Amino acid sequence: MEFKTKKLRNLQIAMVMMGALSFTSCGDIEEPDGKWDPMVWHAEVPTDWQNNAFVVDANGEEFTFSCKNYSKPWLYDAQYAGEYYHPIVEDNEYHTIDWHTISLDWFKAEIKDNQLKVTFDANQQTEERPINLTVTAGDIFYTFNFKQSASK
Repeated sequence: MEFKTKKLRNLQIAMVMMGALSFTSCGDIEEPDGKWDPMVWHAEVPTDWQNNAFVVDANGEEFTFSCKNYSKPWLYDAQYAGEYYHPIVEDNEYHTIDWHTISLDWFKAEIKDNQLKVTFDANQQTEERPINLTVTAGDIFYTFNFKQSASK
């Protein structure tokens, strides 16, 4: 009989402790949402920046950027002509998404560790091609704006 009494007593103590923790566990903890430092990017070679966008040569060009304050950001999406393009899905399953590559027929973005490489093929069109590429590291986002010149 003494064994059952101890077991019941231990169960009661455990229940009281769990109850106390449930009231205190979420109280004064600051949430990180919105408190992340902005991403700081550095172009590895000089770039032409005009009207809030990197200017891309009509013949194609490659850009390399390094993130200075986040070690492993990943790609979120690219926006071109009103459409959104997302990282490559390999098997239509969430866990097989390659968060490090986004590509179109003429554009490719790849990220490895803190280094982003963006490649543009030649623009054969008579209109410029603006594209926005968004990178994330959780709750912080950074958007690169590019405008590829038109073929003349």
